Amino acid sequence: MTSEDVTLKAATAADAPAIRQLAHDSWWTTYGGYLDRGQISLMLELIYSEASLLAQFETGQSFTLAMRGHTPVGFTGFQPKPAEPHTMRIEKLYILPSEQGRGTGKLLINHVAQAALAGGRPQLELNVNRNNPAVTFYQRLGFTVVDTVDTPYHGYVLNDYVMQKDLRSPNAAPLYGI
Repeated sequence: MTSEDVTLKAATAADAPAIRQLAHDSWWTTYGGYLDRGQISLMLELIYSEASLLAQFETGQSFTLAMRGHTPVGFTGFQPKPAEPHTMRIEKLYILPSEQGRGTGKLLINHVAQAALAGGRPQLELNVNRNNPAVTFYQRLGFTVVDTVDTPYHGYVLNDYVMQKDLRSPNAAPLYGI
């Protein structure tokens, strides 16, 4: 199976339980090898509780679910970057471990890129943990590291790269066929 078997669905507040479950099903595998279990648990509760997700919907974050048939297999959350009208932030992008390598992540990023361009925002931006193998994935898609940040977070430190992709750049990887 490939991403051709996946459809995208604009998520609504009613999808908060599915997004929460996808986060729980993907975070332990994604971060378990290099983040403290307490940090993972805390972040899942603070960011992915149903109440938190509903608040994120209310404050303007858009969510898209990747569906294989009737089963959610991944999601993204994105919104315009405050005070930078040309930038769309990918706040969340998680794919079930069983779905990785099938093109679903690329499909979701392409979706956000199309939404960004449609809204006059020709730049994508995201943060990714510096130890996350996804850094290489994002680089293959044309993102570059523009900053290294260490952000205090409830007694922990988020060690991230800030990565950006200029959707207008002739040197940027294309949106499709990557």
